[in-house]
Amino acid sequence: MKKLLLFSALIILISPVVINGQSFDWNVRAGINLMKSYTEGKNISVLYHAGGQAGVRISSFGFYGEVTYSLHENQIKEGDPVGYFIPALVVKGFWRRLMFVELGGAFLTQTGDSGDDPYNLNPDNKLVPIAGLGVNFSKVQISMRSVVDMNSSYGVFQLTAAAKF
Repeated sequence: MKKLLLFSALIILISPVVINGQSFDWNVRAGINLMKSYTEGKNISVLYHAGGQAGVRISSFGFYGEVTYSLHENQIKEGDPVGYFIPALVVKGFWRRLMFVELGGAFLTQTGDSGDDPYNLNPDNKLVPIAGLGVNFSKVQISMRSVVDMNSSYGVFQLTAAAKF
């Protein structure tokens, strides 16, 4: 108990020095997913994603954690889309206050059973890279991002609007 109190007091004393020059950001994000469609008669599948992002911005860089729920087209058979819970870590580089570049990694986890073999084109429990560009307008961010599984040619292009709080 003494160690916990001592550690808490130390954190309280040090935090103003560490936090100086930093800002805490969080936002609510939502948008559309564009994917190659395997449904007959469609070339592109349009679905959605929604979630939140929180992190610390230090001058022109930001380090963020993100949680998203996303619907993706089933890449094996026609029918219901596959839902994903996607936690991610993202680094944003802000350029001239208006534009930003984001790089990171996400973990694709199916929220339900797609009924398919686990070694299919619908990734499950896989770490995938994220890359994107965006613009920053005061309290609103608009971004374009790709989430790609290199091994299975699985890719999602996301258009997102985020409201900062």
